Amino acid sequence: MTEDQHTLLLIRGTIAGLPPTDRAGIDQAAAKLREVVLHHNDHGRLALALVGAELAAED
Repeated sequence: MTEDQHTLLLIRGTIAGLPPTDRAGIDQAAAKLREVVLHHNDHGRLALALVGAELAAED
């Protein structure tokens, strides 16, 4: 298992332990993010990476 696969497994496990309403909200937000990436292809992926890095830098 790669480090990225392990990270994904941890995130999915964390989400699975949340209340149903939180899981539904996360599913909806993830679907919207996937639509943006699909619509904008590589630009969408890079934009998602940018936002992720901005959020990580806030801490």
